[in-house]
Amino acid sequence: MSIGYGDFFSPFANRTADIQQYRFGLIWEVSNELWSSENTQLQSYVELALGKWKSSLSPTFNNQRIGADSVNQISVSPVFRLISQQPVWGSSYPFLDMGVGLSYQNEEDIEQRHLTGINMGGNWQFEIRAMIGMALGENRDFEISYGWMHYSNAYIHDANEGMDFQTLQLTYRFQ
Repeated sequence: MSIGYGDFFSPFANRTADIQQYRFGLIWEVSNELWSSENTQLQSYVELALGKWKSSLSPTFNNQRIGADSVNQISVSPVFRLISQQPVWGSSYPFLDMGVGLSYQNEEDIEQRHLTGINMGGNWQFEIRAMIGMALGENRDFEISYGWMHYSNAYIHDANEGMDFQTLQLTYRFQ
């Protein structure tokens, strides 16, 4: 299981927003070894996550709220992990996670600093992640990871502003 915290950032556009992401995830290992070499191993897992995006802003225009201040989310993402077979710093194993999944948000718009909400275009989005992290312990039960999570609809809808979060995640793997 995992818990995560993310903060809105805009690496590809000049946007600002005060939006946080809170996540709780359940992880199922699909394959402990899709491919391996002497130094690295390719693994895969699926994460089912519940999340909340929370804006601390409340912009209004003519006494009308512009976008939701809270968005509930559920997502499912298959993830590929490239992990070191050799420990570094004692019993810690560095890894890289990459994945693309589906996400459903209960609101299409969320508040930002401007007089328009961030328009996601629809409730269904793609969830894209790139995370780096460290698996800790001989059994690699604990993990800490940091990275980028992106949500957009890939222009399935006319509007597609998308959201990006820098995310810190803690994971405990029951064995």
